[in-house]
Amino acid sequence: MATTNIGALLLAELQTLSTEARRKHPEIKEAAERVIVVLRGIKATGSVEIASELAKSDEAISPFVLGCKTNNHKLASISVQCLQQLISHRAVSPRSIAQTLSTLNEVIHLGVDIQVKILQMVLPLVTMYDGCVYGETLVDAFHLCLALQKSRDPIVNNTAAAILRQVVVAVFDRVVAEDREHNDDEQEDTRESDMTRKYAKDAFFVLQDLCLWAAGSDTIFILDETVDQGLVLDLIESVLVNHAAVVARHTSMLQILRERLAPFVVGFFAEKAPFTLAVRCIRIVWLFIRDLHVDLAPECEMFLSILTRLVDPGITSKGGRSSVSLSRSGGMQPSKTVLGSGFPLFYRVLAMEILRNTLRDAQLLHQLYAQFDGDSNADTDAEDCHVIADVLKAVGKVAAERPELRVSNSDGIPGAQAVGGLASESESLDSKQVGAHNCSLRTEMHKLLDKHEPPLMPEPYLAYLAFTALLGVADGLAEHVLPLCTQNVACSAPATNLAPGSVLSSSLTLTDTRVLTAKQLLLRSWPVLLSVYTFYLVVRLDDLLFGQIMDTMQKLVQVSGAFELNEARDGFLLLLCRNCLPQAAIADHERQLQQGHRATLSPVDELEDGAEPKVHALPLVTTSLSGVTFTMNTRQIESLRAVVACAQYLASVLGPMWYPVLVTLQQAEEL
Repeated sequence: MATTNIGALLLAELQTLSTEARRKHPEIKEAAERVIVVLRGIKATGSVEIASELAKSDEAISPFVLGCKTNNHKLASISVQCLQQLISHRAVSPRSIAQTLSTLNEVIHLGVDIQVKILQMVLPLVTMYDGCVYGETLVDAFHLCLALQKSRDPIVNNTAAAILRQVVVAVFDRVVAEDREHNDDEQEDTRESDMTRKYAKDAFFVLQDLCLWAAGSDTIFILDETVDQGLVLDLIESVLVNHAAVVARHTSMLQILRERLAPFVVGFFAEKAPFTLAVRCIRIVWLFIRDLHVDLAPECEMFLSILTRLVDPGITSKGGRSSVSLSRSGGMQPSKTVLGSGFPLFYRVLAMEILRNTLRDAQLLHQLYAQFDGDSNADTDAEDCHVIADVLKAVGKVAAERPELRVSNSDGIPGAQAVGGLASESESLDSKQVGAHNCSLRTEMHKLLDKHEPPLMPEPYLAYLAFTALLGVADGLAEHVLPLCTQNVACSAPATNLAPGSVLSSSLTLTDTRVLTAKQLLLRSWPVLLSVYTFYLVVRLDDLLFGQIMDTMQKLVQVSGAFELNEARDGFLLLLCRNCLPQAAIADHERQLQQGHRATLSPVDELEDGAEPKVHALPLVTTSLSGVTFTMNTRQIESLRAVVACAQYLASVLGPMWYPVLVTLQQAEEL
C-alpha cells in the first residue's frame, strides 16, 4: 500500500486532471473541482480516515470515470492512476464497484501502461471489497483479465495470467470464510447451499466453467469463447493445490470434477497431446491422487491404472476397470521417441514421476493401499484388490528393465575399493556409476511448465526413477513401523531384555490399523523389492545410492522380522549376508566345501510376469577361510555392518537365521 497521504496525492492529481481537461472536457473539470472541495472539507489527516470518508460518496470516482470515457490517453492514464489509489486505499464506495469495472473495460485498448495498472486493480477489488464483487460483478473482473491475457505484449499477457490465477484462488478463499460462518467445517452435503450462498455459488460456477473450457465446451458463467487450454489447466491446478479441501466439502463441486474434469483427463490419455498440455494434465492427476482419493475413489483408481499401463504397457491386471492398453517398442531414446501405441516416451516418463511421488509419500501410499488393496485378507489375493500391487509390480519391472546396467566384477560388488587401499577393477569407471549425477534430470519433467518440448534425458532415467521410488517404499514402511517397536520396548518391563523387533507383531497388529496396513503392504511388496535389490546389488552404483540400498535393506529386514514375516526377513537377510563376502573371488573355493543349504533369489530378469522369487539351494561356506589371499572391500564391510545391525535388532526372534549370520561373521573375521 502506498505510504503517501491519499488526500495530498488526489488533490495533486485532480488539479492536473482539471487543467488538462478544462478546454475540451469542461464536465471533467467541474467534477474534479467538486471532489477537491470534498477533500478539503475532510478534517481528518490520516489516509485511512480520508479513505473512509471518500468511500461514503459515489462522487469520488466521477471525474476519473469521465476521464476514462474520453479515450484520451493522457486523461485516461491520470484517471486510471487515481482509481488505482482509491481502490488500494478502500476509498471507493461499494455502490461504485460495478461502474468502476465497467469503466476499466472501456480503456483496456489505450496502451500497455494503462493495461498493467488495470490488472493491478482487479485483485484488490475482489479481495478488499468484501461482499461487493460477486455474481455479474465478478464476471466483469474475469473478463478484464481474460481480455488482457490475450494481449500480444508478453508483460501484459503474463501479468494477466498471474492475476487470473490469484483471482480464482481468491474466489475459493472466500468460500473458506463463508463455510466457517455457517459451521461447515465438517464435511456434509452442501449441494443446495452452494446455490444459495453467494461465494459458494461463485466458486461452483467458476470451477464448472474452467472444466468446460478444458474440455472445449461452451461456458455458462464466464462467457468467453477463446481461452488458452494450458492456462485453463493451470487455473484448475491452482484451485486443487490451494483448496482441494473446499472442493471435497462441497458435493456439487465434487460432482463437477467427477462429471466434467475426470472424463476429460481420461480421454486426454487416449490422444497424443503436446508436451506442455501433457505436463499440466499429469499434474492434475497427481492432485486427484494426493488430495481427492477418498472423495473421488473410482476416478483415482482409474488414474492409477492408467499411470501403471503408461509405465508398463505390457502389464496384465487381475480385474481392474481400466480399458487403456499401451504397447512399448524399441530401446531407450530421447524423450520424443514414440511408444508402440503411438504415445511419445515423455508420457511414460511423466507417469513414472507421478508414481514415484506416490510411492515416496509414506502416508499417502498407506492410505491408498488401505483404500484400494487393503480390503483383502493378507493371506489371499482378491481379484479386485490389486491397484497398488499392480503399481509396485510395474515399477519393479521398469527398475530392472535395463540388464546392461549389471556388471560382473572380481570383488562381487561394483565400484568398491579394497580395504588395503587397492582400487578395484571398476575404479577407473567411476564416470559410469549409476547415481543422481548422471541418471536424473536437473528438473523433473512434470515441473517444466515453461517448456514446449520435452528435454533430452539420460538413458537410465526411467530405471533410476523406478528404483528410487521403491527405496521410498522401504523407507515409508520403516517410518510407520520401527518407531512403534522402540516405543513398545520402552514400555516393557526392564527385566525382559527384549530386542526392539521382538514385540511389535504380538502387541499391535490386532489393534493398530496403521500396522495392519503396513504388514499387508509389505506382504504384497517384498517379492518385488527383493527382486529389484538383487538386480541393483550387481549394478555399478555411486556411494550415495549404495548407502541408500544398505539403509533400506536393513530396515526391511527389521520390519519383516518385527511382523514375523520370516520368508521376507530371510530373503533380505541372506541377500545382505551374500554381499558381505567377495563371492566372485571365493567361487572356486566354495565348490570344494561341504554342501549346505542356503536361500538366494533368482535374477529379476528371469522372473515370469507376476511370479514370486524362486528359492534355490546353493552351497553355504561353513569351513574356515583362514589363509586365503583375498580381502573384503569397503562396500562389503557396509553390508556386514547392516547384517550386524539386523541381528542386534532381531536378536530374540532370529531363530535358525542365526546360523547364516554367524557363519558370515566368522568368515568376515577370518578375511
